Amino acid sequence: MRKSTAKLLEELQKTPGSLDDYLKDNADAFVQSDVHAFWEGLIRKSGRSKSNIINKADISYCYFYDVISGRKRPSRDKVVRLILAMRLSVEDCQRALTVSGKSRLYPRVKRDSILIHAIEKHLSVFQLTELLGRYGEEELK
Repeated sequence: MRKSTAKLLEELQKTPGSLDDYLKDNADAFVQSDVHAFWEGLIRKSGRSKSNIINKADISYCYFYDVISGRKRPSRDKVVRLILAMRLSVEDCQRALTVSGKSRLYPRVKRDSILIHAIEKHLSVFQLTELLGRYGEEELK
Protein backbone atom coordinates (compact mmCIF):
# COMPACT_ATOMS: atom_id res chain seq x y z
CA MET A 1 0.00 0.00 0.00
CA ARG A 2 1.29 3.46 -0.93
CA LYS A 3 1.97 5.85 1.92
CA SER A 4 0.29 9.22 1.85
CA THR A 5 2.35 12.38 1.59
CA ALA A 6 1.27 13.29 5.13
CA LYS A 7 2.52 9.92 6.44
CA LEU A 8 5.86 10.36 4.66
CA LEU A 9 6.26 13.84 6.13
CA GLU A 10 5.40 12.55 9.60
CA GLU A 11 7.99 9.77 9.30
CA LEU A 12 10.60 12.21 8.01
CA GLN A 13 10.01 14.64 10.86
CA LYS A 14 10.18 11.86 13.46
CA THR A 15 13.16 10.01 12.00
CA PRO A 16 15.39 9.69 15.06
CA GLY A 17 18.33 8.26 13.24
CA SER A 18 19.76 8.29 9.84
CA LEU A 19 18.26 9.86 6.76
CA ASP A 20 19.69 6.85 4.94
CA ASP A 21 17.20 4.55 6.71
CA TYR A 22 14.25 6.76 5.81
CA LEU A 23 15.33 7.00 2.16
CA LYS A 24 15.91 3.24 1.93
CA ASP A 25 12.61 2.34 3.66
CA ASN A 26 10.61 4.67 1.39
CA ALA A 27 12.47 4.28 -1.91
CA ASP A 28 9.30 3.27 -3.78
CA ALA A 29 7.38 6.32 -2.52
CA PHE A 30 9.44 9.01 -4.22
CA VAL A 31 8.61 10.76 -7.46
CA GLN A 32 10.27 8.99 -10.35
CA SER A 33 13.47 10.79 -11.25
CA ASP A 34 14.02 9.02 -14.57
CA VAL A 35 11.87 11.31 -16.71
CA HIS A 36 12.51 9.36 -19.89
CA ALA A 37 11.39 6.07 -18.32
CA PHE A 38 8.34 7.79 -16.86
CA TRP A 39 7.14 9.20 -20.21
CA GLU A 40 7.97 6.00 -22.09
CA GLY A 41 5.87 4.11 -19.53
CA LEU A 42 2.91 6.43 -20.13
CA ILE A 43 3.28 6.06 -23.89
CA ARG A 44 3.26 2.26 -23.54
CA LYS A 45 0.27 2.46 -21.21
CA SER A 46 -1.64 4.54 -23.75
CA GLY A 47 -1.10 1.99 -26.52
CA ARG A 48 -0.73 4.83 -29.02
CA SER A 49 2.11 5.53 -31.38
CA LYS A 50 4.34 8.53 -30.75
CA SER A 51 3.30 10.11 -34.05
CA ASN A 52 -0.37 9.71 -33.10
CA ILE A 53 0.27 11.36 -29.73
CA ILE A 54 2.17 14.24 -31.37
CA ASN A 55 -0.68 14.84 -33.82
CA LYS A 56 -3.47 14.57 -31.24
CA ALA A 57 -1.59 16.79 -28.75
CA ASP A 58 -0.94 19.36 -31.49
CA ILE A 59 2.69 19.87 -30.46
CA SER A 60 5.86 19.81 -32.50
CA TYR A 61 7.81 16.64 -33.11
CA CYS A 62 11.02 18.18 -31.69
CA TYR A 63 9.28 19.48 -28.57
CA PHE A 64 7.71 16.06 -27.91
CA TYR A 65 11.05 14.28 -28.09
CA ASP A 66 12.70 16.94 -25.91
CA VAL A 67 10.01 16.37 -23.27
CA ILE A 68 10.14 12.59 -23.24
CA SER A 69 13.94 12.61 -23.17
CA GLY A 70 13.95 14.98 -20.20
CA ARG A 71 15.69 17.82 -22.05
CA LYS A 72 12.64 20.08 -21.62
CA ARG A 73 10.12 20.41 -18.85
CA PRO A 74 6.66 20.84 -20.30
CA SER A 75 4.25 23.50 -19.07
CA ARG A 76 1.08 22.40 -17.29
CA ASP A 77 -0.87 22.94 -20.49
CA LYS A 78 1.53 20.80 -22.52
CA VAL A 79 1.24 17.99 -19.97
CA VAL A 80 -2.55 18.18 -20.27
CA ARG A 81 -2.26 18.10 -24.08
CA LEU A 82 -0.12 14.96 -23.89
CA ILE A 83 -2.40 13.23 -21.39
CA LEU A 84 -5.46 14.02 -23.52
CA ALA A 85 -3.69 12.73 -26.63
CA MET A 86 -2.81 9.51 -24.81
CA ARG A 87 -6.32 9.22 -23.32
CA LEU A 88 -4.95 8.59 -19.84
CA SER A 89 -6.41 9.27 -16.41
CA VAL A 90 -6.41 12.30 -14.14
CA GLU A 91 -4.09 10.39 -11.79
CA ASP A 92 -1.63 9.87 -14.66
CA CYS A 93 -1.86 13.61 -15.37
CA GLN A 94 -1.21 14.49 -11.73
CA ARG A 95 1.88 12.25 -11.68
CA ALA A 96 3.11 13.73 -14.98
CA LEU A 97 2.69 17.24 -13.58
CA THR A 98 4.62 16.28 -10.45
CA VAL A 99 7.43 14.65 -12.46
CA SER A 100 7.54 17.78 -14.62
CA GLY A 101 7.88 20.00 -11.56
CA LYS A 102 4.48 21.64 -12.07
CA SER A 103 1.57 22.09 -9.69
CA ARG A 104 -1.14 19.47 -9.78
CA LEU A 105 -4.62 20.23 -11.08
CA TYR A 106 -6.74 21.66 -8.30
CA PRO A 107 -10.53 21.27 -8.51
CA ARG A 108 -11.17 24.54 -6.64
CA VAL A 109 -9.72 26.42 -9.61
CA LYS A 110 -12.37 26.76 -12.33
CA ARG A 111 -9.95 26.24 -15.25
CA ASP A 112 -8.39 23.21 -13.56
CA SER A 113 -11.88 21.76 -13.01
CA ILE A 114 -12.52 22.07 -16.73
CA LEU A 115 -9.19 20.36 -17.48
CA ILE A 116 -10.01 17.53 -15.06
CA HIS A 117 -13.43 17.10 -16.68
CA ALA A 118 -11.86 16.94 -20.15
CA ILE A 119 -9.35 14.31 -19.06
CA GLU A 120 -12.04 12.24 -17.32
CA LYS A 121 -14.27 12.37 -20.42
CA HIS A 122 -11.33 11.72 -22.81
CA LEU A 123 -12.05 14.86 -24.80
CA SER A 124 -9.72 15.92 -27.60
CA VAL A 125 -7.51 18.99 -27.35
CA PHE A 126 -9.86 20.71 -29.82
CA GLN A 127 -12.92 19.85 -27.70
CA LEU A 128 -11.18 21.13 -24.58
CA THR A 129 -10.32 24.38 -26.36
CA GLU A 130 -14.00 24.87 -27.17
CA LEU A 131 -15.00 24.07 -23.58
CA LEU A 132 -12.48 26.54 -22.13
CA GLY A 133 -13.80 29.24 -24.47
CA ARG A 134 -17.40 28.49 -23.55
CA TYR A 135 -16.61 29.10 -19.88
CA GLY A 136 -14.44 32.15 -20.47
CA GLU A 137 -11.16 30.49 -19.53
CA GLU A 138 -7.77 30.83 -21.20
CA GLU A 139 -7.09 28.36 -24.04
CA LEU A 140 -4.36 25.75 -23.79
CA LYS A 141 -0.95 27.05 -24.73
